[in-house]
Amino acid sequence: MHPYLKLLRPEHYLKNCFVGAPLFFSGHELGKGILPTLGAIMAFCAMASAVYIFNDYHDIAEDRLHPEKKNRPLAAGRIPVPSAWRLAGLLSTMALGVGVCIDLGVAGVLLAYALLNVAYTVQLKKWPYLDITIIAIGFVLRLVAGSYASAANLSLWILGETFFLALFLALAKRRTEVLLYEQGVVTRKNIHHYTRKTVDIGLLFLSIALLLGYIWYCLTPEVMRRYGSEWVFVSAVFVAIGLLRYLQLALWQHTLKSPNSILLDDRIIQGAILGWIIFLGGLLYG
Repeated sequence: MHPYLKLLRPEHYLKNCFVGAPLFFSGHELGKGILPTLGAIMAFCAMASAVYIFNDYHDIAEDRLHPEKKNRPLAAGRIPVPSAWRLAGLLSTMALGVGVCIDLGVAGVLLAYALLNVAYTVQLKKWPYLDITIIAIGFVLRLVAGSYASAANLSLWILGETFFLALFLALAKRRTEVLLYEQGVVTRKNIHHYTRKTVDIGLLFLSIALLLGYIWYCLTPEVMRRYGSEWVFVSAVFVAIGLLRYLQLALWQHTLKSPNSILLDDRIIQGAILGWIIFLGGLLYG
């Protein structure tokens, strides 16, 4: 991968699809807010890349001592620091400019996301369990930005479920890092505060809370009216399949893949997500 492309970490752009969720599940015509939503997604991608550049610069000394992170463009010296700073400034300025053009609320969320991640990089990532909470808040901010862009209302149910799902994925990533730590590979400073037992209990608790919360959400009269069907709860089958498959890979097969890699590689989880989208999309727009 080209050093500048690697510096941007485009493999993480998949997370920014959450910006489009409010539009898709609002029940409105997709054409009404699709351009502002696409703009908000691109703005989030640009801002996220700017944040990654700041993170790589802040950790450059530590990364040079790490067996894998030493190959990052800044740590390896493949990109000059001033060039990286200029690129980060350009990306963040573009992101905020696009946000202002779409809606001041989108720009405000982008700014909050950037400041939160700067604080995370500088200090907050050192605190166990607070670090994954900050990551989960980032996903909620993506939903809020999508809501501003598409003028679609967000329910507390969706915000809560998204927060717990993001917390689940962040904790699953920590489990991978715990397994590596047990093999003598240190991926982050605070990983010794996490144990496999506590992480496993947390994953089981979050998966149960996610599934029960989702079923409860589907059975609320407001949701059934929005989807025009009493069968919304059937979509919980796809949620259960996805969660059980992830738990199988993490707890029983002890996968060392990150959540991002699993989502991109595992056909069962991909099928569950696709089935969930098709089923709910059919109820909304069929």
